[in-house]
Amino acid sequence: MVLFMVLCAITPVPGGVIHSGTDVVTADEMIETLNGVDIVFVGEKHDDIFAHQWELFIWESLASEERVLALEMFETDVQPLLDTFLAGEITEEEFLAESRPWGNYLTDYAPMVNFAKENGFRVIAANVQRMYAAMVARGGFAAVKEEPDFEGLSIDSSNVLYKEMFLATMDAIGDQMHGMPVAPENLYRAQLLKDAVMARSIFNEKVVFICGSFHSDYHSGIPDQISSDLYLTVTVLGEGEEYFPDMADFVIFRQDQ
Repeated sequence: MVLFMVLCAITPVPGGVIHSGTDVVTADEMIETLNGVDIVFVGEKHDDIFAHQWELFIWESLASEERVLALEMFETDVQPLLDTFLAGEITEEEFLAESRPWGNYLTDYAPMVNFAKENGFRVIAANVQRMYAAMVARGGFAAVKEEPDFEGLSIDSSNVLYKEMFLATMDAIGDQMHGMPVAPENLYRAQLLKDAVMARSIFNEKVVFICGSFHSDYHSGIPDQISSDLYLTVTVLGEGEEYFPDMADFVIFRQDQ
């Protein structure tokens, strides 16, 4: 019965072209391949409507009692409140009043959460609490070494390319950070903390994980922090963004790119 409801609820395939390496594939071919792995990362630019359309399509296509939705957009301490909302015990208004939703939640992420709610599927609030990320950005990992939330948390910092890309991005937006009392190296450590906590949040789960593309492009970020190799990545190119074949296992273009 659940399967029937999912099939009837599928959003139409959004426009665009799907590349897998040098090949062009159909949406059905991509979904069939994604369904064969435990973890599917879908990377977005957070303000990209086109990406959100594809995320909803991919989630609806893969959702099941065994496969859950994970969101960077909610922090781990919100999980009990999110579970209460999914169970129908509080209203959406009550949920949003206490869950620190992103500004574009109602338009871009609520459709995925509501689909899970309507069909009895789970949703994981995956991200680290922002206060901890801010502490690390100011003072490095030492700033949170006494926090029980991170006891036993393993953080892999060995991906040199990821670090170089992150620091280059920080350098490129340096003018926007003028006056912020943080060192780029500590900002990178805060990024690693987010990745590690998000990886821990999906331990032993089959999942569709919605995240910023920097957290999964080039199989870096969150993938660096997971032990399983049973994952695939999807990225939706932002408008005008350059394509590289190794960005993700599947890269989705707008029709005119």
